[in-house]
Amino acid sequence: MPLPQSAREEMSARQVAAAEGAGRDRLRAMLWTGLACVGWAALGLACLMWAAHTTDLQLGWIAVWLGLALGNGGILFTLLWAYARGERRGDW
Repeated sequence: MPLPQSAREEMSARQVAAAEGAGRDRLRAMLWTGLACVGWAALGLACLMWAAHTTDLQLGWIAVWLGLALGNGGILFTLLWAYARGERRGDW
């Protein structure tokens, strides 16, 4: 027995609302991921600038490697975490 027209329209409206909610969640996650990547890059650059500013050679090299590790590692960790969250949500 086919479903009545009103039941089909209600089911269709629910599906559209769920799809819109999923799109908003995905957009919000992408924006937060991008913001976190910019933050990690800024932190890494701040360490590199401090390395260029300091007069102690040993402390300068520590700051250089710390800046590289924070900038690149933070961005990589953030992107992997965002990918895993997207997989759980069903984005891709």
